[in-house]
Amino acid sequence: MRTALEASACHPRVNHHHHVIHDFARMAVIWGLLSLCLAVWLNLIWLWPSLGPEVAWLSYGRLAPLQHHLLLFGLGGSAVIAGGYSIAMHSVLQRESRTDAETAIPDIALTPFTLKLMHFTFLGWQAVVALGALAIVAGYSSGQHMAEAPWLVDLLMTLVWLAVAWVFFTVLEQRTLRRLPVACWYFIAGLMLVLMQHVLISLSVPIGLLESIPLFTGGLEALIQRWQAGPLPGGMFAFGLIALLHHMVTSRSRLPLYSHRLAATSFWMLVLLVTWGGAPLLFASALPAWSQTLGMAMGILLLAPGLALSLNGLMTLKEDWHSLRRDPLNCLLAAALVSLALAVLEYSLLSLPTLNALTFSAANSLSPAASLGVVATVAIVMAYHLLPPMRSLALLKTHALLVIIGTLLCVAASWATTLLQGSMWHVLADDGRPLYTLSEVLEAARMPMMISLGGLACWALGLLLMLLNVTRTLADQKSERQAAHERQRLSSGSHKASSEPATHSASPSTTPPATSSGGHYA
Repeated sequence: MRTALEASACHPRVNHHHHVIHDFARMAVIWGLLSLCLAVWLNLIWLWPSLGPEVAWLSYGRLAPLQHHLLLFGLGGSAVIAGGYSIAMHSVLQRESRTDAETAIPDIALTPFTLKLMHFTFLGWQAVVALGALAIVAGYSSGQHMAEAPWLVDLLMTLVWLAVAWVFFTVLEQRTLRRLPVACWYFIAGLMLVLMQHVLISLSVPIGLLESIPLFTGGLEALIQRWQAGPLPGGMFAFGLIALLHHMVTSRSRLPLYSHRLAATSFWMLVLLVTWGGAPLLFASALPAWSQTLGMAMGILLLAPGLALSLNGLMTLKEDWHSLRRDPLNCLLAAALVSLALAVLEYSLLSLPTLNALTFSAANSLSPAASLGVVATVAIVMAYHLLPPMRSLALLKTHALLVIIGTLLCVAASWATTLLQGSMWHVLADDGRPLYTLSEVLEAARMPMMISLGGLACWALGLLLMLLNVTRTLADQKSERQAAHERQRLSSGSHKASSEPATHSASPSTTPPATSSGGHYA
């Protein structure tokens, strides 16, 4: 059986492909760590406002959208693109082996243009995240939900996603199996959803290098932003994250999905319902009453495919349930599937007007089950899945434990804040005024926010441990590769030195050929 070093020597172009995927995974870890550290700092400023410096660049109003930008686009977006490439290559591998596709040596031929596009997607996406972050901090935000960056960055993001689609379909066309895996369905739908939503939200008329006027203004712009935010975790990346979940569940368990029919039914229900699921977020708005009622019905119906997705994944993992004890990544996958069901359940409950009105004025109407439990958890599991096996299993287990504890603390704190503040705002005095003042409502949320601070600190510490583990693993792998090359060079040199006397002793009277000392003999 060939070693990884011999395989990399025989297939340099495959290493080239994986090099880009590994770069995406590493940058996802870095952006995620920055985002969670920023979330801890914002929570500290909320609890103790005197800690915030009196600098416009570092104000809460600019750092809050920056944190969301880094989490969604830096961590989530990098993981989705890297996972899309992995899904396409995995589909090509299925022609050689169904049971050991992850460790087989792929034979994927890409043109130089496609290879350049892969590099462009990596460099372009990191430029989108970095330039968008600088623009938000500098005050050049467009003010649109999930599209905070200026129009030039939005244009670059569109080009990157078009290049991702080209690479994905170029790799996918080399498969020999006729049936597409379930993960490919969701990723293709995710590509269409990203391009549709991003272009629709970002439509604007440029008036300068960094300024533009939105094509939709006023109430219509607000309706489009909230509608296109979507009812699923991750917003425009929702289908891509679900594709990563399906890919990792089947790859890590080495088993097919529990029910292919359930997966197909869930997919088409989500495709039909996801564009109508934003209306529950638009209660008490300028949206007509009939569309609010339709959106409420669609939001309740969305509960069925959301729970079916989680159930299908959990039942697949159940076939190898003991792996949850020995494999931390499988445990995190199960936690992400439970968080997905919880996030969809929350959204469906908010489709009811009574609960929606109760939580409308609260600080956190939706818990971090979507952002942390699904987006961040799926992204870090995908990064672990794509990178080489970690050297320290203890650090990996500690990270998994911190992720689960941190998510539970943040979700519990969010629920407590929402119910407490929502109930206080709806209590009226005898003269019809609110019984509690704004300061009293904010003070009531102080203890839940401290619990949330503990959860975010667990997340930040876990990502710091992950970065340390990844750095140690890559450094050890590099040193082992250099040592293997050195041993190979020394063995080839000793073999050459031992073969030269044998050649001369076999024909002592033969005149040596007039060639250089490095020439090969017949």
